[in-house]
Amino acid sequence: TLRMSAAGTFDSLNPFIVKGVPAGASAAIYDTLMESAYDEPSAKYGLVAESVSYPDDFSSVTFKLRPEARWHDGKPITPEDIIWSLETLKKSHPFYNAYYRNVTSAEVTGEHEVTFRFDQKGNRELPLITSEFPILPKHYWEAEGRDFSATTLEPPLGSSAYKIGEIQPGRSITLERVDDYWAKDLAV
Repeated sequence: TLRMSAAGTFDSLNPFIVKGVPAGASAAIYDTLMESAYDEPSAKYGLVAESVSYPDDFSSVTFKLRPEARWHDGKPITPEDIIWSLETLKKSHPFYNAYYRNVTSAEVTGEHEVTFRFDQKGNRELPLITSEFPILPKHYWEAEGRDFSATTLEPPLGSSAYKIGEIQPGRSITLERVDDYWAKDLAV
């Protein structure tokens, strides 16, 4: 058990919108395409992405997804989830819109593959930046009339080693380890 304190309160479990005050660590339930190596500057290792490739001019990046990557409900993480996540994040929060402004398009380019195209060439950082956004479950947010742009205290579906357990609105949030986490044996 690890207890962490924070100042203030919260009224939402969606940290990706401008409305409301999100609970601390509420983004910890989502995996990303690649994971940072904190002891290696500018190094990343594949998490949801099994491999990454880009042309010599850095005008695009292609991620091949791990077929075993899945949401906590058992459904696979798909290229459509990746594309929907980027589009939704850019539309829902000014930070993501600005940070990913150089990503002009995203498309499915294979069964487990997604390619992002950039508005410039020669920027070696763009493939790394593109691997950082949290991947959101399209099927979850589009089901049952959920509104991504609204605050919510319903624990959302995630894919990481943690899920949201008990919450006491405005007071505490508990993250629980996912016993059958799909990436528990990955070296990242």
